[in-house]
Amino acid sequence: MATRSVPHAIPPMEAVIHETMGDKVYQQLRQAIMSGRFAPGQPLSLRGVAEAVGSSTMPVRGALTRLQAEGALIDGPGRALMVPPMTIAMIEELRDVRIALEGCVAERAASMMTDAHLEAVQKIYDEMDAHVEAGETSAYLRSNFAFHSAIYTHGASELTLAMIQNLWMRIGPFLNMVAPDIPHMRRSMSAHKAIIDALWRRDGAGARAGIAQDIGDAAGDLRGRLQAEAGTTLKRASR
Repeated sequence: MATRSVPHAIPPMEAVIHETMGDKVYQQLRQAIMSGRFAPGQPLSLRGVAEAVGSSTMPVRGALTRLQAEGALIDGPGRALMVPPMTIAMIEELRDVRIALEGCVAERAASMMTDAHLEAVQKIYDEMDAHVEAGETSAYLRSNFAFHSAIYTHGASELTLAMIQNLWMRIGPFLNMVAPDIPHMRRSMSAHKAIIDALWRRDGAGARAGIAQDIGDAAGDLRGRLQAEAGTTLKRASR
């Protein structure tokens, strides 16, 4: 007669803490980078970040290491890390990849979002518009990130959202360069209006076109800013 095998008991193990302090620091820094709260070339020292988040240096070191591995930070002066610089070639590459990916996701979201979802996005749009008219750049950048995130959540899997967020970690700091320009923010709001109007109509192609306009306009303004800075630097060097 065959005997039944008795399953081995799981040995005692430590309970898993779902979110450590390092995870919290990482998520906070990651969102700050994506929403343009750090400028290109800005250094992030271990001690400076620890003081800002009210933490010891150990979890901050882990968070900074993760962000460096993802390409969001690079080696900077001294022992600090910093937000990487941007080139015109990279602007154009990111523009084309973002238009293809984010446009596709927005088009998918148009057929999946409920009226309640759209009302939430409309509220963010209205807040963003108020920030533009008040000249509140930091608040505008945070709302801009929230606006896009609220749409993409309904048109993409976790895998695709992670890809989009990685792209935003590269482009987010550079929105910081053009956002203080109120005409730029108003042009951006024109694209955002096209996006939200298309979503209300359940017009996927229209939502995709609005995303392309928004990303393309921002890339054009950023390219102009970098070219102007390069020209200024060249003039100073020739004196």
